[in-house]
Amino acid sequence: MPGKEDDSPLIVYDKTELRARLTVTQYQVTQEHHTERQYTNEFYKHSMPGTYSCVVCGIEHFSSKTKYDSGSGWPSFWDVIDKANIRSRSDASAVGGNLLRIVADPSLIRTEVSCRTCGSHLGHVFKDGPKPTGLRYCVNSASLSFAAAEAEAGGEEVKAEELISHPATLGGCGGVDGVCKRVSKMTIKTVTTGQSVN
Repeated sequence: MPGKEDDSPLIVYDKTELRARLTVTQYQVTQEHHTERQYTNEFYKHSMPGTYSCVVCGIEHFSSKTKYDSGSGWPSFWDVIDKANIRSRSDASAVGGNLLRIVADPSLIRTEVSCRTCGSHLGHVFKDGPKPTGLRYCVNSASLSFAAAEAEAGGEEVKAEELISHPATLGGCGGVDGVCKRVSKMTIKTVTTGQSVN
């Protein structure tokens, strides 16, 4: 189609090789667009200085300098190292592509982020992050590997960094089973039973 940018991965890996090299969860997340369980993943509360790279191809995507605690249960970053290495696309999978729900509430469409080099699913980006970008890259730990920053020659030992806290306010992935869901609004009703409590 004229004018449409080719967003095909630059490198295509053999699926058999990936199944042998990655864990089951890493394969499901990066190749089948699954979501890992929240709050139990490797990098959610991780605070060591260093770089987070694509677990499939090794391209560096995120720095610990932009990592923060969104309370979402997944690693969150307010920026990427190089936007040219990230591919984004609209994603309506949270509602199964249900057009009536999307028309009624367009915010159900999320923006998926993936590795431009190999096409691996990383997570989603939302517009509820801290300054200066206002973005929250909500990323699956299973799609990342981590390289710790090295201490400078003769310098002190590398220590954990304190993460800033900026709670997520928009929808996204959630639920104890790690499935993407929209948080529904709750109405609390007071019911009078007519019985007295002793």
